[in-house]
Amino acid sequence: METVLIKNGYVVDPQNNLSEKKDILIEKGVIKKISDSIQPPPYIDVINAENMIITPSFTDIHVHFRDPGQTYKEDIFTGSLSAVAGGYTTVVCMPNTIPAIDEPSLVRYVIEKGEEVGLCRVLPAAAVTKGRKGKELTEMWLLKDAGAVYFTDDGAPVYNAHVMRKAMEYAGSIGSFVADHCEDINLSQDGVAHEGEIAAALGLPPLPPEAEDTMVARDCVLSMHTGMPVHICHLSTKVGVEIITWAKAMGAKVTAEVTPHHLYLTDEEWLDFDCRAKVSPPLREHEDIEALRWALASGIIDIVATDHAPHAHQEKMLEHSHCPPGMIGLQFALPIILELVKKEYFGLDRLVEVMSINPAKKIGIKPPQIKEGEKAELTIFDPTESWEVNEETIKSKSKNTPLMGRKLIGKVKYTFFNGKIVYRD
Repeated sequence: METVLIKNGYVVDPQNNLSEKKDILIEKGVIKKISDSIQPPPYIDVINAENMIITPSFTDIHVHFRDPGQTYKEDIFTGSLSAVAGGYTTVVCMPNTIPAIDEPSLVRYVIEKGEEVGLCRVLPAAAVTKGRKGKELTEMWLLKDAGAVYFTDDGAPVYNAHVMRKAMEYAGSIGSFVADHCEDINLSQDGVAHEGEIAAALGLPPLPPEAEDTMVARDCVLSMHTGMPVHICHLSTKVGVEIITWAKAMGAKVTAEVTPHHLYLTDEEWLDFDCRAKVSPPLREHEDIEALRWALASGIIDIVATDHAPHAHQEKMLEHSHCPPGMIGLQFALPIILELVKKEYFGLDRLVEVMSINPAKKIGIKPPQIKEGEKAELTIFDPTESWEVNEETIKSKSKNTPLMGRKLIGKVKYTFFNGKIVYRD
């Protein structure tokens, strides 16, 4: 394995109180030395990281790689390539595949395919209920034993409160947790866009925020009464922030994630009737974005997760009521969160916490560290480089994003996984 010297990079790792310019020597995949200045030994790869930032690599606990069953949208290779281009070395794939990941052989299939590709750590979440139908619990212990890191019917809520309670108790008793897609389907019905002025003006079927808020409240109350953990997927409303703030104050074991697109884009993306703006939960209003940003800064929201959801071009060209919700996101998370750093919502330490440390801890793996003796799992990025989102720069098999054609600032230059360079811009 090659020896690499990274020179002159600004290292940020709050786990090791690092926030300064350092050189890093990597030998045989292991961080051998961190110092103010290291002279390069002969015959090694030297990376000049001047004006760049080096952090522990990122973990995304919520992605869709569409394997098995829908690999025309994405597969584990193209999904992994998108991940490492975004600085991620661990991802958790959702179980809303065809068939649903609801038995141990399918859990093992995803893990083995990820290992075969070898670009990053690909871990599966397993379904809460058989077939994701919301009725009968899966064999959680067997699924966890096969390698499932948590349980979710993502793409659909666990609608029955009794089933959800039993699932939380079962998962909690085996050292895992349930993550819920919070949506009251009686309230959301056929909604397409956030219920507000934009949807009303364009005549789009409205999706009211209370469809999310009521289920967030239910899950928080169940967690409080059972004493078991629950994780709220893709939080998107200001009221949801208040509910989670209350639940945490009451001692509930609640964690929450937010997507980059809910921190950056509003329902105004619908103004040209572009169905690439269709996502579940929907893009909200400016006041929701502001509430989410401050909740992420303050610790009410624990994790950034992309909900990377690839769809084929022809699917996103369908009429708004028929096109599937979702957008890709793995390559856009870093520049979006960096913008919040530049606007002084929080610092680089918090970026590392919500994109690397907290998500890794949540799924029970050791967070990467920039420390002598540790395997090199790190991300090097240029915080000032501008790049255009287009067909060439997107590594995903799918291109469904309303960011197409726009400029983002902040670009991953190198990603190290298991001691090796797996992405080089």
